[in-house]
Amino acid sequence: MNRIMNKKKIRTTLSSFSGGIWRAIGFFLLAPLIYTIYSYFANTGNTDNLQYLETYINDSEIVQIKLPSNREKIERKYVANYRDQHNNLIYYFTVSFYDAKIKKYIAICMFEGIDFFNQEKRGGDLGAARIKSYFNPGNIFLVHVNKTQLHDSKYGTKENPVPVFWYKFISGTVERQIKKDNTPYDRSTKSIPYFDVQDNLTAEEYKLFVSEYLIRILNKEELKRLYENEVHIDS
Repeated sequence: MNRIMNKKKIRTTLSSFSGGIWRAIGFFLLAPLIYTIYSYFANTGNTDNLQYLETYINDSEIVQIKLPSNREKIERKYVANYRDQHNNLIYYFTVSFYDAKIKKYIAICMFEGIDFFNQEKRGGDLGAARIKSYFNPGNIFLVHVNKTQLHDSKYGTKENPVPVFWYKFISGTVERQIKKDNTPYDRSTKSIPYFDVQDNLTAEEYKLFVSEYLIRILNKEELKRLYENEVHIDS
């Protein structure tokens, strides 16, 4: 009788132990997997807006801008941050100022965490490097600007500047490009590709930035307003 009871106790203990193992497996293996899948779909942004991507790009032109000579008139700020499908942290950054030639406030739209010198290994964040080094008083750039937003009276105020996207750095001061030996990078000496590629944005990089802007920053209602003949053009 005692032997039978002991067997029952052993089976109960083993059953409980086995259940604990499976719960542990579920917690340590399945839970992260479920979270990863959830993050992928939850962090995609408003991908419906990509239907306007080619329209937005084709409706853009390249203009020259110059940062004010007074540093206090240049507003630099991190506007937002979020996670992408792979749970990487992305930062949205703008450099805003009044452009005397365009006669409107504009904002250079930048992103950290999406554009890399080594894209495969996510090494050398080009967006972060540009933000750190290029936006100095008096610097001159060529930028992409959407013509519909440029001429829409809703855009151009200090509170809602016209968004523009980096195309080329033309001239001015580039700071804090430091070589591995802790000396400043001199462009007249041996070329360092990581620094040199920061001057210009390729067509692929521009498309990447605009995609991010449409998915994460500009809401669907505003896109529909811009491209469904409801825009009030400046006189």
